[in-house]
Amino acid sequence: MPVTDEGPLNSLLPEIYPIIIAHLPLYATPSTLLALALTNHHVSDIALPLLCSRLVLKNEADALLLLQKLMDDPPFGRVVRELHIMSDLSLNTRSQNPPSDVVRRVSDVISKGYLPFIHTLGLHLGKGWYHDEDPVNGFGQFEKGFWTQINQKCPKLRALILEGFEEAEEPWFVDSGILEVPDITSLSLHIFGREVETLAIHKHLHHMSSLAHSLHTLDLKPDASEDYASLSSIFEIDFPCLRSLSLASFSEINTSQAMAFWERHPSIEALDIASNDHQDSRWFAPVVPATLLPKLLHLTVCWDDALLLAPILGRLLGLSIHGSVNAQIPYLLRSVCPNGLPKLKSLHIGQAPSSSAKNKNIEGSLWYESEDGVFGRTTNKGSRTVFDGFMHSIVRGAPNLEEIGFTGALSRLPELVKIAGDLNGFAHLKYLYHQDSYITVESGIIDIHSKRDTFASQATSLAENVPGLVSITNVATTSNHLPYMTAKITRGENGEVTSVEVGNGYGMKIGYDDAAFPQAPYNT
Repeated sequence: MPVTDEGPLNSLLPEIYPIIIAHLPLYATPSTLLALALTNHHVSDIALPLLCSRLVLKNEADALLLLQKLMDDPPFGRVVRELHIMSDLSLNTRSQNPPSDVVRRVSDVISKGYLPFIHTLGLHLGKGWYHDEDPVNGFGQFEKGFWTQINQKCPKLRALILEGFEEAEEPWFVDSGILEVPDITSLSLHIFGREVETLAIHKHLHHMSSLAHSLHTLDLKPDASEDYASLSSIFEIDFPCLRSLSLASFSEINTSQAMAFWERHPSIEALDIASNDHQDSRWFAPVVPATLLPKLLHLTVCWDDALLLAPILGRLLGLSIHGSVNAQIPYLLRSVCPNGLPKLKSLHIGQAPSSSAKNKNIEGSLWYESEDGVFGRTTNKGSRTVFDGFMHSIVRGAPNLEEIGFTGALSRLPELVKIAGDLNGFAHLKYLYHQDSYITVESGIIDIHSKRDTFASQATSLAENVPGLVSITNVATTSNHLPYMTAKITRGENGEVTSVEVGNGYGMKIGYDDAAFPQAPYNT
């Protein structure tokens, strides 16, 4: 039905639009609102102010322009409720005197009280803030005491996301007051450095204790060092409202304490605990009751823990498994879980192909299923990937997938074309994520134009062979930095590919509605 001045969108009360927008995935909000704004003047007058209330800025240039507007037009900041910025640090910005980078400009805007009604602030620093893996000195830091004034300048702030920050030679994390921000309900901190390890840990845990009564989202990624590796203090805290928990770079795990924590937190809906480098440390006991974590819908774990959790996997919508070997994931979906996972909509396969003779002692590594459904154990101890005859088992074990991702082993698009017949077994598959380097054999050098052309050509071939796909994303970037190279597929009335547009994209979608910049799982 065409949209006219008398169309369905015009008949909606303006008060309805914010309710609708609140149910959109955060990463899709800007594009959706811009599309609505193009409908007609009436809808545009409603949609554009909503766009300004939920700002998602994907690069340094856009962020600096927006922050300058906030400085020049203070009333504009009164409509902003969420501000999410992903930014690199350009050479031009580094060279300015005085410096005027994104972190400093955000600090200036907040210090002047120009964001009085903001409730969510997210800052994601990219690889440009680092030089030879060390942070660029003098950048990416908050001034001493900055966060202690947040309660006066931004009294409604409830969600704080800081990712990609690191302390260099001069520590700033503790002195900034970031651990004293009150009333936070959603906290994501990816901040590394020696100062965080040695001085902040006790203060950090004390602060989390004070927030525990209201915290519904907790995402911690400290430096993976022994000083900050133990989870004992965190697992002693009760979070009665906890819905989403992500713990990365922790390694010392007390299984009994962890199980007690899971049992005390039945409200958890999303759990990411895939970072676990110690083979003798498990997040779960050998026997997991089917009643554990009754509301869990999205899970990211290592293979060993996924196997232990087999009794509860059937309720999941999203599953990401890291560190599997050869055929372990199809073995899990078909043999360990004989009914499969029919509710599953999103599956990430993190695989480490192995040709070791030790495979005979690794559960599920040598498993296979014939085309007619007979299970067996191969005598071939060589490495095996999804291209080696077990994709059909994944289709049978998780038939309702809408997105699938492959990391760990290179998954080249021409190889995926060869198993298109199996991929077409997923009746609802729309999004595919793979990992390929696109380094030219002759030179060993990545040429960005050649890379995009090659990707576009190969993505077109796969899209033509798998008619349901609407996007294909290559998640192979340096240290998993965003954004990723994505092919957006446009189709005609009969499903034929009419165009493939290569641009920037992000990670898997299902289970990441609250993420401005979803990141693909990074196989550990």
